[in-house]
Amino acid sequence: MMTGGSTVMRMAALAFLAIVQSMAVAQQFPSKAVNLVVTVPAGGSIDAMARTIAPELARALGQPVLVENRAGASGNIAADFVARAPADGHTLLITSSSTLTLNAHVYKSVPFNPEKSFVPIVMPARLNMILAVHPKMNVSTFPEFVAQVKAQPGKLNFGSSGNATLPHLAGELLMIRIGGRSNHVPYKGIAPALNDLLSGQIDFMFDSASSVPHIKAGKLRALAVVGPNRLVALPDVPTLKELGVPNMEVAGGWYGILAPAGTPRPVVQRLNTEIVRILRTPEVIERINSFGLEPTSSTPEELGAALHDDFTRLGPVVQQIGLKLE
Repeated sequence: MMTGGSTVMRMAALAFLAIVQSMAVAQQFPSKAVNLVVTVPAGGSIDAMARTIAPELARALGQPVLVENRAGASGNIAADFVARAPADGHTLLITSSSTLTLNAHVYKSVPFNPEKSFVPIVMPARLNMILAVHPKMNVSTFPEFVAQVKAQPGKLNFGSSGNATLPHLAGELLMIRIGGRSNHVPYKGIAPALNDLLSGQIDFMFDSASSVPHIKAGKLRALAVVGPNRLVALPDVPTLKELGVPNMEVAGGWYGILAPAGTPRPVVQRLNTEIVRILRTPEVIERINSFGLEPTSSTPEELGAALHDDFTRLGPVVQQIGLKLE
């Protein structure tokens, strides 16, 4: 029979062994290429962020950093893949916050736990979505947009990066706020949605930032941003709060880089240190601004707190909209 004292000693020995194994993994990291798994197809702003960080991180780590796109199911496919990967720092997830803060509220089930299946590493940017319209709508201001939506209830189409994503949430929430009605068209990522907006197949969308070059080229029109601040890339475009539409900031978000749960703390800290250094270089700050994103950086703990807070606050919003997926 095992006594209480021997049980404690055994548990202490196991804990010590786990620490030793964790330190061994950390000392060997990185021992091979690092895969940075993206939740969307190539071409969107999450993908652009990944491809901005990857070459610089590869130089810092002395190993290749490969960008791998695993799109579908509003990010669930990529997140599930990373959650099941070995917890050694060689497989990372880069995602919009909606995959972790929204999906569990709208899907009947998701194949991961947003807070328990991952360990946060860093928040590289905040998301301040742009209300972009095709010129065929023939509107130049937000009040003109509202008037046209109300004059054609249920006839205008808005796109998103997929069902239960933040752009989808923003579109539905805006309709509630202005008392309008339009049709949602989901896509597998922001890039294909933007392509259809550019061709006039859809009328408007909330874009996570990929539309900025097309707005500056006059191919699309930006009427507002979610806020709470104006974008550096589009300083003349007002926030929805400035335009009299309250509480749209709840549809804002962030991008996060995470690793599978159980990844050793020294590996997480090494990745955080290297990525934060990259994010703070003037060249990368300028590039993130050009994407229409708000450059930032964080500790792992700060990203974890943002994940928890946003997951909590989005539950009531989803219920208000009545958003539910199988």
